[in-house]
Parts: sequence; structure tokens; C-alpha cells
Amino acid sequence: MNRREVIFRVGGILLAIPASHFLTACGSDSGNSLTFTTSNDLNHTHTVSLQQSDISAPPAAGVTKTTSFDDSHTHTVSLTEADLASINAGNTVTKTTSEDETPNFVHTHTVSFHK
Repeated sequence: MNRREVIFRVGGILLAIPASHFLTACGSDSGNSLTFTTSNDLNHTHTVSLQQSDISAPPAAGVTKTTSFDDSHTHTVSLTEADLASINAGNTVTKTTSEDETPNFVHTHTVSFHK
């Protein structure tokens, strides 16, 4: 191997190391899921997680997820198979959660899902 080949190989490795760190840190909390935060409505937010497998191999029926429990309630949010495939393709999909049914505080949140 000559000097030029060594420089290219070492340079490629030096570029791959930071890129691999960035790709594993894109919102993943356990390596198996991505966690997203809802919009702030009525002075609170929720989080909702998607499994990496649901994004990479979307189920035909889609998925319905329940948000975190905050301000004494949760919401649900549904994503179709096409939504999940769009997220996997690198697009952002924005969804509205179900309404909270707490009297006098009925509201929804929005969530932007992306890889």
C-alpha cells in the first residue's frame, strides 16, 4: 500500500467515526425507539415514542401510540402505514393527538415525527 492509499483509508475512517456517532444520536433514547415531544398547549407537553421497527417495517394497520401522562391525562396519536413509510424516507409527518376529555380543558397537541 502506498502513501496515497493510506491517506484515503485513514481519512475515510476519520469521517465515518463522527458520522456513526451522529446517526446513533438522532433522537434515539434506547436505540430501539425514537421519542418526540408534543406542542405546548395549556402550559404542558407530552412525549410519545415510536419503535424503530415500526418505522423501518411499517405494519399494514399502522400504529396508535399513547402519550406520556402529564397534567393528569394522556392522549393518543395514530400513524398509518404510509405515514410510517414517509418518516422512514426522511420526511416529517405532523399529526394531531386525540382530545383530552378533562372538563373545561378539552384540547389537543401536535407532534412532528421525523428520523
